[in-house]
Amino acid sequence: MQVKSDEGFSPIAVDKFYWFVDDLLDLDRKKAAYHSTYHADLITAMRIFKDKFGVVVGETPPLDVECIYVVRKDVQANQDCLKSAETVKQRVTKYFPQAKSAFRFVNASGLWAQVQARPPKKKVLTWAAQPMSTQEGEIGLVKLSDYYAFIRDEDGKIAERFFDSNVRGYWPTSEINKQIADTLRANNGPEFWLLNNGITILTEKTGTASGFLAVEIHDPQIVNGLQTSRQIYSHFSAGGDTDDNRRVLVRVIKSGDKTIRDEVIRCTNSQNKMPEEALRATDPIHRELEQAFHTRGLYYDRRKGHYRDQGKPVDQIVSIIEVLQSVLSMVLQRPDEARARPRDYVKYNEPYKSVFASKYSLTLYIKTTEICRRVREFLADKQLEPIHRRNIYFYLCMYVCCELTASAYAVPSVIEKLDASKIPDHNLEDSYVRVSKKYESLAEKSKDSGGEKDYDSVAKGPNLLKALQVDLKRRFSKKK
Repeated sequence: MQVKSDEGFSPIAVDKFYWFVDDLLDLDRKKAAYHSTYHADLITAMRIFKDKFGVVVGETPPLDVECIYVVRKDVQANQDCLKSAETVKQRVTKYFPQAKSAFRFVNASGLWAQVQARPPKKKVLTWAAQPMSTQEGEIGLVKLSDYYAFIRDEDGKIAERFFDSNVRGYWPTSEINKQIADTLRANNGPEFWLLNNGITILTEKTGTASGFLAVEIHDPQIVNGLQTSRQIYSHFSAGGDTDDNRRVLVRVIKSGDKTIRDEVIRCTNSQNKMPEEALRATDPIHRELEQAFHTRGLYYDRRKGHYRDQGKPVDQIVSIIEVLQSVLSMVLQRPDEARARPRDYVKYNEPYKSVFASKYSLTLYIKTTEICRRVREFLADKQLEPIHRRNIYFYLCMYVCCELTASAYAVPSVIEKLDASKIPDHNLEDSYVRVSKKYESLAEKSKDSGGEKDYDSVAKGPNLLKALQVDLKRRFSKKK
């Protein structure tokens, strides 16, 4: 982007984009060879782009380049500017012929339209009566119809951004949600807030708003009460009586301290049993993975049930545990842990950090997941009993990875270059035969007095992993 306070658009300023695109998209060009002198922060950003894009460029990832030239005057770009802009777009396609390129001239009117199009970060909540105010925030009752208005966007749809920090997904078929829906429809029983735990909203600050008992909440995050909120939204969207005077209990907690906010999220979601991984869902790595998986046509379900609720195909939804098990089996080479104790790696901090570590690229998580899914498809075609398919799955993932990289060790930078769709069937079959042979051999030794083989113990214990590692080290170089 280039922002100017000049009287109008200048072809000379447009030409600066040309040289910048040249310096940025030539991945081999070093800082010393840049056509122009750039700010240190911009050079750092350019270097990050080159490093990261260089890792995945061989896979021809989609690339969009949009240049935006903004001025504060209400003027239009002349023909010279438009001609220069076309030259910039052509420069993009010189380096990446399949890339999409665009050049936007934004004047005062366009800038104002963009500002108006942005969803507001503030929302007004109206209390039904004077709330109790404390240093930490406010707590009080809100009419159901007023709360319905609070959680809607300008287009009438539910404001999904309000639930970004909520660790739960929506579970429409749960018994509790059915009971909430029945309570809302009945409208002849006890007050709604007496039958419901209520809503918890986190915000960094609140402000005064026009209107009696109204409060302006900055960037509200509904961290507890997603199910109730969804049911209230569904009830009124389906024609519920907007004159309904029943109320819901709402807590508005003010804090900009991340530690306190995280503690509130954890504690307010600990009354009912939740998967351990759900309480990690707001960590930055999971938000980044959610975006990264989108680029592959997959939906990273960091909030359980979120994408199922949106009607996304089940086979395109990826869970946190699925990604964790793929990294655990292939990168850390612990298929035994992936099979027996995966949730220990979200329950405890040190194991968790070993999987979701900052040293790993987002590409690695995607590649390991895709390879494990390819292995799962292969096993699905085998006439195996579920117990055997379940027991050898992660061991086969590890073995196939080593087979493809021709190494007994997990090398993340090499795994990142693998293409799951191009794994030859003979590699899968050969690895399957080798893993199955060790698996059956150890199961034979595990027979009890009645002659029963304990397959689960073999898969969950250490011996199968040791046997396969010996085999891999014998076959491949130990060089990492």
